[in-house]
Amino acid sequence: MKKLDNMWKYVIYTYLLFWFMVLGIGGLAIFVLDASDASMRWITTLCSWSPTVVLLLMLKKLKPGTSLGEFYQKAFQGKLNFRVFAIATLLITGIFLLSAWILAAFENKAISTQLAFVPAALFSNILFTAIQGASGEESGWRAYLMPEMESRYGFVRGNLILGLVWSFWHLPLWFVSTNYSGLFLLIYILAFIIGLTSFSMVMGVCMKESNNLLLAFWMHFLFNFTLTFFTGQDVYLLSSLAVLYTLAAVIFVAVYLKKANSYRVEDKYCINL
Repeated sequence: MKKLDNMWKYVIYTYLLFWFMVLGIGGLAIFVLDASDASMRWITTLCSWSPTVVLLLMLKKLKPGTSLGEFYQKAFQGKLNFRVFAIATLLITGIFLLSAWILAAFENKAISTQLAFVPAALFSNILFTAIQGASGEESGWRAYLMPEMESRYGFVRGNLILGLVWSFWHLPLWFVSTNYSGLFLLIYILAFIIGLTSFSMVMGVCMKESNNLLLAFWMHFLFNFTLTFFTGQDVYLLSSLAVLYTLAAVIFVAVYLKKANSYRVEDKYCINL
């Protein structure tokens, strides 16, 4: 039997820790301690840090001879490409607003019926969005796992696998944080997997153009932050996002591969000269 390597051990341990925290700590807080909504937001934040916690605990095995400072220095050393930063910002915001408009159009209502801006909740939404998924997960997903996946499986397959790993990591939340069941739950799960995997592919392309973890933080933050303004049915929004991000991923990957192939042809031509 082939021995499981450290990269896949990292994935498994991250899953186990997150699922234990969600089902164990979260379940205890809700069903036994009757925790308030504010307390649950902090518990959710704690759970979201499981990829980083496991990374820190396993760093010596995952990156032998690399200190924590060196790991993060490398993760942030790439020059930020502000053109890519702007494109990513416009894409994420645009896809969210387009999805809200599509849902409103289907219901023959104004887009304002799908959105809500509550000034009193703005600060807390920014705070918790920043300290949850964006800062809690990306050290593991994009700083460590993305380069590992790409080196083993290539750019497309590596980022596709990473997207699936990222999607299924959320598995407990599909059942404990929604009220869906039956067909609606199935649609929700499929849309979640397709949408997040496609978004991961888009992030992978953007990181190739601007290899700085701050870009991953920003894209993850903005993706989650836009969702705080939505007031409609999550399953419909996720379905729309899945379609639009799939289209975006196909375009982004096609453009990236065409550009990468052109560079290889030019390099080969120069060598022959």
